[in-house]
Amino acid sequence: MSETGRRIPTGRVNRLARLGRWGMGAAGSAAMRGAGAAVTGRSADWSDLLFTPDAVRSLSRELSRLRGAALKVGQMLSMDAGEVLPPELAELTARLRDGADPMTPRQLRRVLDQAWGPDWLSRFARFNTRPAASASIGQVHRAVFKDGREVAVKVQYPGVRASIDSDVANVGALLTLSGLAPKGFQFAPLLEEARLQLHAEADYGREARRLTDYAAALGSDDRFQIPSVHEDWSSETVLVMDWLPGGGIEKAAGQDAPERHRVFDAFLDLTLKELFELGVMQTDPNFANFLYAGPGAPLGLIDFGAVRSISADVSEHYRAVLRAGMEGETAALGEALIGLGVMANDTPAHLRDAMIEISMLGFAPFRSGGEFNFADREFTARMPGRILHLREAGFNHAPPPALVFIQRKLAGVYLLGARLGVSIDLASRLRRAMA
Repeated sequence: MSETGRRIPTGRVNRLARLGRWGMGAAGSAAMRGAGAAVTGRSADWSDLLFTPDAVRSLSRELSRLRGAALKVGQMLSMDAGEVLPPELAELTARLRDGADPMTPRQLRRVLDQAWGPDWLSRFARFNTRPAASASIGQVHRAVFKDGREVAVKVQYPGVRASIDSDVANVGALLTLSGLAPKGFQFAPLLEEARLQLHAEADYGREARRLTDYAAALGSDDRFQIPSVHEDWSSETVLVMDWLPGGGIEKAAGQDAPERHRVFDAFLDLTLKELFELGVMQTDPNFANFLYAGPGAPLGLIDFGAVRSISADVSEHYRAVLRAGMEGETAALGEALIGLGVMANDTPAHLRDAMIEISMLGFAPFRSGGEFNFADREFTARMPGRILHLREAGFNHAPPPALVFIQRKLAGVYLLGARLGVSIDLASRLRRAMA
């Protein structure tokens, strides 16, 4: 194995030291810039001084080298960056969506030696040491057994599981101490839920069981393809499954309108089925987790680490919100939003009314009838500004952390619709799904 890639820092002290060195360097540079501003009589905000474009690039590189929870938390936040986070942090989290640096072949060999024994390579006709994909918790390799079976080998980065708690705490401290967290926004519950989620995602045995359960739940729906798990080669840190063809689902954007609509319809139907029927949802809408192999081909579903249970109460509250919003029933929408946890009974009346108004604005296209154009820039442009204005006005209610993960998947549906440029009668589709 040739030595390419980058060695992953392991050990709590080593990983903490890397973030600490970045913080000390950035703070020192910020202090120098602040002193220069003071000499010229200008004032500067600490976050403006700390998160310069160079510092953002430096931090994104550092988190990509660390992988694990440090990178994953940034990726989780990035889906909501336009609505919650200021521009500096939004740029950082957008960079983190691109993934992680792969581990070196030497590290890879060591991990697989521990999982399979030192003679594992003799069982393969081909094993590509260059990863097909590198993510926050592990990387995937394409391989072929000597009996001809083509497989995807998902290998967890060394030290990731042991570093989750400290990584989450370190990223939380970075968000708090930097002053970039929006005023009154409580990151702690979200970070705790992210910590628990990451521990679940780092258990590849659990993911294998979820994958099998999903295959059973979808049954004979030929719009989707789920790989079989090779249990004799899988463990808590290595997951081996059939190799599925295709690239990220966004590759369908180059197809004609009927094909783009077919792909989006399947993705939307799956998400609504998760929310209202299955009681579980794969909450990571990264487009690379849904494989597009060409016109008419089923969508490949390949990542089940972020599967979460959805209670019947949560599903029913979502039904209530959707019904009230689409019917324009203001009072009912307010009650439904409280039931869902978006706001509380003691939320001040003026903030509650503002939240209802924003929600009604979001449902306006559904009430007008006809097709909803996901590529409508005017609609997307006015929502984030209103939400930020609401937060600046003092709305700091933190929704149930589990709700954030569901919303992340729903946001992924919207982003895919915009990427594929589809227009559909969304109101009718939602009503059918809720029936």
